[in-house]
Amino acid sequence: MSANHATNGTVKLSEEEIALYDRQIRLWGLEAQTNMRSAKVLLINLGSIGTEITKNIVLSGIGHLNILDNHIVTEEDLGCQFLLGKEDVGKNRLDATKTRIQEFNPRVNLSFDKANIEDMDASYFKKFDLVIGTELNTREAITLNTMTRQLNIPLYLAGSNGLFAYIFVDLIQFDAEDEKLRSIKATEPGKISQNREIISIDERISEDDDKIVYERIKTRNLYKPFQNMLDDATLNGKLTHRQLKRVSNALPLTLASFLSSFDDSSKETFETQTRNMCLKLGLPIETISTQYTEQFIRQRNVEFAPVAAVIGGALAQDVINILGKKQSPLNNFIIFDGITLEMRIFEL
Repeated sequence: MSANHATNGTVKLSEEEIALYDRQIRLWGLEAQTNMRSAKVLLINLGSIGTEITKNIVLSGIGHLNILDNHIVTEEDLGCQFLLGKEDVGKNRLDATKTRIQEFNPRVNLSFDKANIEDMDASYFKKFDLVIGTELNTREAITLNTMTRQLNIPLYLAGSNGLFAYIFVDLIQFDAEDEKLRSIKATEPGKISQNREIISIDERISEDDDKIVYERIKTRNLYKPFQNMLDDATLNGKLTHRQLKRVSNALPLTLASFLSSFDDSSKETFETQTRNMCLKLGLPIETISTQYTEQFIRQRNVEFAPVAAVIGGALAQDVINILGKKQSPLNNFIIFDGITLEMRIFEL
């Protein structure tokens, strides 16, 4: 299944659905909405970020959403999960939330699997057009990405460490189309960055004024697997010295966290790994703040509702974008810094 397979548009929207989704059809077009209606998406784990993603794509009119989660609701979940109440503590997450999720949009086909991701093989994943993984450790993320690559299925990963969060995107190869007003200097084909290239440009003359010309630009996006990103991550040659100095501490801290487990490594070990990651990325080591590091360690794997809302909204919007192929998608690693409220895209 290709990264573009989800946009097959084989399901037609009814007049009722066109009326229901009228506002978003005006925003991203009938084709994108039809493709949403055709798509089969797998979401892994219904934590705070997973809930936000679910809400957004269900309200948007996804055709089929399958949620895989075997977690039991704890009291800690109540502070970051708006679908849960005190009466749900001790229940399986899916049992506690499935009715409320269906109420978001009864037209969406929902299915639920109370199972462990590690028990699922290729026959399970190949049913889906797109996979979204949340709350995964590094080993699970790499294993999942290896599977989605073998099956040629687009993958998003998302997670948070308190005020800091990330999105990883692997669409393998994805061609997107954008349209813009032609400027004095016409756009030319060629490399935009390491992972993106303009492969064709078509012009369209405005029906209202033949002096107004639009460019339809097709951009090819290439992606790295999660493992390769960790192995090869660098910003050398991609940012100026001044830009490197302004990169959030959340980037090296997050990447270093993928390479360590706080169960078997000390604070000193993690700080060493963070410094090594800075060297690898090409970032000045002296810019790493002790305050950032200590806060990151304290909040490791903690989910905050406001941060989850930002990450869940951004990820869900990108899913909508790729289904419509109207805008270039995220490529390939996004960091949210809740201290500065910055969210930046890095091509690693």
